[in-house]
Amino acid sequence: MKTRLYQNIPVESFEDQDPASIYQDPIRKDSKFWNEGKWNNFIVPHLSKDVTDSTFVEMGCNAGLFLKLAEDYGFRNVVGIEKNTTPVKYGLKYRDSIGYHYKLLKRSLGGRYGEEGSFDIDELPVADYTIMSTFHYYIGINSWIKYIDRLKSKTRYVLIVSRPSMRKENWRAHSSHERLKEYFADWEEMGVVNDVSKEGDPAPRDLFSVLFKSPILERIALKDIDTSWIKVHPLYVAMKDLAEQAKDNDNLDPFTTDYYEKYLQNKEGKWKVGTTRRYVLSKFNMMMDIKENGIRDPIILNQANEILDGGHRLSILEAFDYESVVVRRA
Repeated sequence: MKTRLYQNIPVESFEDQDPASIYQDPIRKDSKFWNEGKWNNFIVPHLSKDVTDSTFVEMGCNAGLFLKLAEDYGFRNVVGIEKNTTPVKYGLKYRDSIGYHYKLLKRSLGGRYGEEGSFDIDELPVADYTIMSTFHYYIGINSWIKYIDRLKSKTRYVLIVSRPSMRKENWRAHSSHERLKEYFADWEEMGVVNDVSKEGDPAPRDLFSVLFKSPILERIALKDIDTSWIKVHPLYVAMKDLAEQAKDNDNLDPFTTDYYEKYLQNKEGKWKVGTTRRYVLSKFNMMMDIKENGIRDPIILNQANEILDGGHRLSILEAFDYESVVVRRA
C-alpha cells in the first residue's frame, strides 16, 4: 500500500480519484494541529518577522505544504527533505502547478547518520531555521545524536514540533520537552508553544513546539564585515564582477570571463593551465549553487569581524544583493 499524505494539498487536479484515498484523514484540513493550522499556531510564533535573506530547511516535509508557506512568509531559500515517494510525487506536482521555487528532495536520514540512507547534510545550505515537525522521534538515537552535532554548524535555529509522550523505545529519539532539552543541552532554548486549545477542533492532538538557538552561528549585516582587503584584491573583485554577470545569465561561459584571465595571469608559471581551469570551474559552480540555493557553509570571521574563510562567497553574496549572512567565529 502506498504512503498517503498527512498534509492536505489540492491533489484533485492531478489524479481522477477520491481525495480520501490520498489523504490520511481529510478532516484534518481545518484543524489547528495540522496543515496551515499547525504552521500558524506552532511554527510562525517562533519565526523572525524579517527573513529577507534567510534559509528555511524542513526535515520530513511530507508533500511540502510548509515549504510553500515558508516561501510565502518571505524566506529567500527553502528546501525540504522527505523519504516517502508518494508525498514527493504529489508535492512536486503541486509546487510546479503554483509556480513556486522551493526544493523538495527525496532523501532518508542515513549514510553517516544511519543505515541505508541517502541524506547528506553537506548538500544542504546553511540554514537560519531547520524545522522538524512530528518527525524526530522516528529516528534512531545514534543517527539523531550525530545529526544534532552537525546541526550546530549548519543552522542558527532548530524548531521542533513534538508530542509530550511518543516513542518509548530507548533506541529511538524521545519526544518529550524534557528529553529535547537534554539533546540540545548546549543550545539556548528560545521559547515554547504548548497552550493551543483543542476545544471544538475536528482533529485535535497533544502538541507543543520549542525553538533552540545554535551556540556557534549568528547572522550579521554584510556592511559590518571588514572587507577592506577584499575590495582591493583583483581576484575577488573579478569574482564579484563574474557574479554580477551571472545574476541574470545561467549560460555564462566561465572561460570567457575576466575572472579566468586574471587567474591565468596570477598562476602563470605556478599552475598548469588545466589546474587553473579546474579551479576556476569549481568556483564558478560554487557561485551558481549559491545563486540557486544559498551558501553551504557559514562565513568564518574572527572577533574583529575580519574574514578568515569565505572571501569568494562574500563577494558572490554582495553581487546577488544579499544584505546579511550567517557567520561562525573562530
